[in-house]
Amino acid sequence: MWEDKGLIFEVNDLLPWARSHCYVPTALLKEDRIRVYAAFWDERMHGRLGYVDVDIREPTRVLGYATAPIVDDSQSGCFDCDGVTPLSVINDGEKIRLYYAGWQRFDQPGKRYTLFTGMLVSDMEGDMFTRWSSSPIIGPRSDGEHLRTGGYTGYVNGKWQTWYANHEKTIFIKDKAVPTYSLNTIISPDGIDWSGESTLVLPTQENIVLGYGRSAIWYEASIGYQGLFSERDWSGGYPRIRYGKSHNGVEWEFDSESNKNFTITDTLDGQTSVCFPSLVHQENSILMFYNGDDFGRDGLRLAIWNNE
Repeated sequence: MWEDKGLIFEVNDLLPWARSHCYVPTALLKEDRIRVYAAFWDERMHGRLGYVDVDIREPTRVLGYATAPIVDDSQSGCFDCDGVTPLSVINDGEKIRLYYAGWQRFDQPGKRYTLFTGMLVSDMEGDMFTRWSSSPIIGPRSDGEHLRTGGYTGYVNGKWQTWYANHEKTIFIKDKAVPTYSLNTIISPDGIDWSGESTLVLPTQENIVLGYGRSAIWYEASIGYQGLFSERDWSGGYPRIRYGKSHNGVEWEFDSESNKNFTITDTLDGQTSVCFPSLVHQENSILMFYNGDDFGRDGLRLAIWNNE
């Protein structure tokens, strides 16, 4: 089962652009360290991309962090003008790709924001990024779609594939408009063109599951696809990260008794929310960087699965 290490990096008025949150931690294994990208929030809840570096052998030991945002803000009116949130980061052998959610805020009944998927690129150091395009690579198909993002994208089992959240409808929680979103998947020829057919993976469940946040998916030949899914309940909370297996990446089987599930009762300090896992697979363990209460307000958290 998971051994929770709790908070390993605190964000509390860290910097003027990083007042709170280490939102949606997204880990990249480098030669000499693990770099965990995240969105750090200023006082206006504008998320800017930074990172925390931790030791490969002692991942609770922080080596350093970004002291300035590592991608420039976009212009007003762009799909990501109100913040960026990392989703997946991939070393493709020539450059580093970072898929992200772009936020644009609105003051309209039933529409507080839109979230669509963009891509950033960097050299192999991964210290600074630029936008692949000023437009989203996974964008809306109609004016009524407010959200097509929030998923995991990677080169899995020999193909580029994304598992992403798709807007279904809007409900109101405490007088706030909140989208419900199913989990869908698309296969791409190159990780850039996502115009292919979308397939439903996990539907919303009325009054039970509101949606699926950024999850972690991987493949092993002896087992097939495996996933840790951020499951959001109808109240808007994230009480669990649910483990599942699949033979094709579309049809998933879940076991409520699996000790690879991670819930609020597994946390070291009584968190009421757990979400957005990002994994680093080591020889005898799996490192899971995740967010706790209030979408990671206090900082970066870590749990470790030991295979021995």
